[in-house]
Parts: sequence; C-alpha cells; structure tokens
Amino acid sequence: LTKQKNFNFLLEDFKKISEIYPDLTLIILGEGEQRKNLEKKIRFLNLESKIFLLGYKKNVYQYYKNCKYFLLTSNYEDPGFVLIEAGIMNKIVISSDCPNGPIEIIDKNKNGYLYKNNSLEDFIKVFKTAYSEDNQTLFNKKKSLKIKCKEFTIFQHYLKLHKLLN
Repeated sequence: LTKQKNFNFLLEDFKKISEIYPDLTLIILGEGEQRKNLEKKIRFLNLESKIFLLGYKKNVYQYYKNCKYFLLTSNYEDPGFVLIEAGIMNKIVISSDCPNGPIEIIDKNKNGYLYKNNSLEDFIKVFKTAYSEDNQTLFNKKKSLKIKCKEFTIFQHYLKLHKLLN
C-alpha cells in the first residue's frame, strides 16, 4: 500500500465503476505506509461494504482463484511481477500503461487491457470494454497472457543469460 501502487486513484475509479456495476467488490491485499489514508478515503467515499483492505497475505492464490479481474493502477512497475502472477493464475488483467512492465506484458491489449495512467475516463471506458467482452475474447486474452508470462520464468532468464555468456 504505497504511493507507487496508486491506490487512491483505484478507490476513486472503483467508486465510479460500482455506480455502473453495483454487484462488484474490490479486495486489496498488502500493507504499507498508505493504509490509514486509504481506510480514511474508503470511509469518505462510503465504500466500506464494497472495498476491503485485507492486509498482507502469505498465500494470495485463494484470492486470485475467486476474482474475475486483476486491476493494476501503479504509477510504475518493474517489470510487473504481479501481472505475471495474475497471468499465470488465468485472470483478466486491466492495467495502467505506466512505464516498464505493463506495456510489454499486455502488448497493445493483446494479453489484457491497458488504460492511460491516471485517466479516470479511460479507466472506465476500458473497464466497460472488458466487462462486456464475450467469453471467447476473454479466453483468448487470458491464454495469450499466460503464454507471454512464460517468457519471464527463471529458465527463460537462464537461457538468455547463457546465450550472452557464450
């Protein structure tokens, strides 16, 4: 829960999204210096029954298993390990186009959905698109993301390093 992750933006986005899709809930995992500010903002936005800050979790897989979307609102990622994790867990990713990881991993919306960083309008537009996609399109994006994530395995890094050294 740091400034890098841009959760203040996410809370405001979710307020708008939940007005359009009232059945959604938002779960945020992790700890950090922004926790008290985020709790305060959740109360201010009157979203205590829709947004849950669950703290640090050693095993995040049960949360991935039960979610439909993985939202990344970061101001920067290097290289985007949470996106790789979400891809391996077969989730639909909606990410900011922040520097480094997301642009490469999402690959021009082929492997998920990118929105302009810190643009509420674009976030809502992209979320609506993802929400309304047919099952085949969503399946193709998840499959493509999973394939892309295989480029970031330890073995792939080993092969690249081995090639450089020989």
